[in-house]
Amino acid sequence: MNGLEADRPGRFSDGRSAAARKVVVRVLATGLEIRGSDGFLIAVWKAGDLLADGDWPEKRGVRLRCASEPDARLAVEDAYVIREVLPQPAKPPSRRRLALVLGCLLGAGMLAGLMLALAPVSKLLAHLVPAGLERQWGESIAGGLAGQMKACDGRDGMRVLDALARRLAEPLPADRRHVNIHVLQSRDVNALALPGGEIILFSGLIAKAEGPDELAGVLAHELTHIGERHVTAAMIRALGVGVLATMITGDASGLVAGGVGAVLAGTYSREDESAADSGALALLEMAGIGSDGLARFFRRLETMEGRPGQVLAWLGTHPEAGRRAAAVEARRGAAPRLPALSEADWLAVKRVCSKPKP
Repeated sequence: MNGLEADRPGRFSDGRSAAARKVVVRVLATGLEIRGSDGFLIAVWKAGDLLADGDWPEKRGVRLRCASEPDARLAVEDAYVIREVLPQPAKPPSRRRLALVLGCLLGAGMLAGLMLALAPVSKLLAHLVPAGLERQWGESIAGGLAGQMKACDGRDGMRVLDALARRLAEPLPADRRHVNIHVLQSRDVNALALPGGEIILFSGLIAKAEGPDELAGVLAHELTHIGERHVTAAMIRALGVGVLATMITGDASGLVAGGVGAVLAGTYSREDESAADSGALALLEMAGIGSDGLARFFRRLETMEGRPGQVLAWLGTHPEAGRRAAAVEARRGAAPRLPALSEADWLAVKRVCSKPKP
């Protein structure tokens, strides 16, 4: 503000008497200081309390009131400086600005409505994604993860895992039976289903599995997500209109960048998870594998949860392990089953991340 602490002559009335006295008004950063002609302080009016009360034309000045002293009046001569400390009235928005605000509100409303609509129709939209494009997404995401972590490539172990996945996937629709298994080195007890039949197994999950039936149960669960296209539907819900744009243009680069986060965030609905559990039991049954292993795996995850040092990422994307174990146990088949893998094949899987001896 220019001219701070400049004195201006004026007239002041305290409102208690009709008389008005000559005063000297000093403009401060915080407001106005009013003194009598003898120099004694009469009042201090804060800038936030000042109220305009009209002009003083003959003196080229202004008339003021104060919110804290509503009866008092102040007239200041030659008061161009004082006008700067007065609260400025809000300018009515221009038509252009008003149109911009209304446009933003309308756009936000349409986007919110679209996002709400995506939730119930995401499964329908997922089935509209071409299978080839879905496989491209899955391969791109799997390749990105493999580039960030070290892949396990034990030949015998990968051969066994591929055969087990094909065996479990046999009842799926024809365009969902092609499955690629990737094993990445990570302490996370986790498995991820990706679009188009890509499945990521972390070495931490293989290490924690105590038998082949446990691993088979996890694979069956993830295969059901793929068979029902839960993964693509979850990505549509998480990424919204970006997925729709990708479907139209065929450019999956943006989707791949955000897709990993969407999958890892566990955006499956409760209905998706229940369906995957039921589907896993059906796939195990048709493959001649018992469900006890999946129930045991759930129970162990339940007891491991909360222990220091445990990295249970699978619980983050597949919660409520205890409830799921109970549901699997309730549907346990009566007939005994052979293990999903032979002892030799299971040992090969457990060693899939071990370096071969020279």
